[in-house]
Amino acid sequence: MKKVFLITGIIIVSSFIIFYFWASSSFHNSENYNKVVSYASEYKINSDTLSVLTYNIGYLSGMTNNLPVDRKESLFSANLSKSTSLLREYNFDFIGLQEVDFGASRSFNYNQFDSLGIHLGFHQGAYAVNWDKSYVPFPYFPIKNHFGKIYSGQGVLSKTQIITNDLVVLSKPISAPFYYNAFYLDRILQINKIQIGLDTLIIMNVHLEAFDKETRELQAEKVLTEFNRWSKDYPVILMGDFNSCPPFASDIIEQEKTIEIFLNSPLISEAISKDRYLQNESRYFTFDTAEPYERLDYIFYNNNKIQKIDSDVLREAKDISDHLPVWMAFTLIE
Repeated sequence: MKKVFLITGIIIVSSFIIFYFWASSSFHNSENYNKVVSYASEYKINSDTLSVLTYNIGYLSGMTNNLPVDRKESLFSANLSKSTSLLREYNFDFIGLQEVDFGASRSFNYNQFDSLGIHLGFHQGAYAVNWDKSYVPFPYFPIKNHFGKIYSGQGVLSKTQIITNDLVVLSKPISAPFYYNAFYLDRILQINKIQIGLDTLIIMNVHLEAFDKETRELQAEKVLTEFNRWSKDYPVILMGDFNSCPPFASDIIEQEKTIEIFLNSPLISEAISKDRYLQNESRYFTFDTAEPYERLDYIFYNNNKIQKIDSDVLREAKDISDHLPVWMAFTLIE
């Protein structure tokens, strides 16, 4: 009997180890993690006034993001259609996306990034893959609602030529155990050099850590270093989901430095200024979309090379995602 228990135990442990290494392994070639793809639409900028949008689309799962619920394919096709119809109206020159699936079991293997790029008439799209796993066992229960195969990340869509697309991998959660980090996504800073006539614009797209404040602050310091390195010579847009409220928000539960790290620089401005935000906080909340209660999404820029014209939260997006997008119109300073 003891021998049977021993053999059974060995089989269970061996199966677990095999599953762990298989599930946490990548499914795709890492050479494609930062590829640039061209769509049918031609290179075009129609005005000196440019526009940019940052949008965490939550893999088009609406308010079901990360919940252990059954989802039908119709949810994702409907939200893709809604987002395409809405964004086509505004005709943004650049869009930075976070939590976009390039082909994942949880979203019925849609390539959401290319679908948006093609249907919205963009010239090129730059991939920034940060989650490539053979099987992600989350949400934990019930097992039938596991994410499964994941191929997901961030991306920038551009009406003009993307010259370079570089990825900077940020630190993993400091306090998380190794087996958690083995299945967890990489937090990355995507850096695109984009040609606009004779000018060059740098667009940075980021999605910072959501659950570990100390890690998030360290990531912000790294992002600021990269911003400062590029902003000496180029106009720079830094946008994304920073997973942190403004330091001057009225209902902060715990103080942190993430957003303050950027605002402390006199040459960095934000699309929604402090004064404007405090006049009507709820107008600029970006999370969640059922009952918005905080701001997590931002657009920063170097104010000696970029002049902001207008900006706002695109509340018309409603519950396509659990986040609302933020946009800004601007011109380059000669």
